[in-house]
Amino acid sequence: MIDSPVVSVYMPGSLRAHVDGHEEITVSGDTVGDLLEAIVHEYPAIRSHLLSPEGGLAPRLALYLGGRSIGELQGLATPVELEEVLSIVPTR
Repeated sequence: MIDSPVVSVYMPGSLRAHVDGHEEITVSGDTVGDLLEAIVHEYPAIRSHLLSPEGGLAPRLALYLGGRSIGELQGLATPVELEEVLSIVPTR
């Protein structure tokens, strides 16, 4: 992933305590799933709040890439482009 796109990820208030209080973090990856793994690698305490035990997205969270729900795209396999924005949004 040396040449993987760098993406800004906006964290909801409920998850910021697990990423040292940051509203926005920057990670790189080729897919949305890679981005989530990069977040967990950098901030291990967020794993159970971000990912399900099976490795999917945790319940009660939605992800938007450039304003589009990843559910409308390819889910966690959605490819990302350079300088895109991923938003993590609580659903409940």
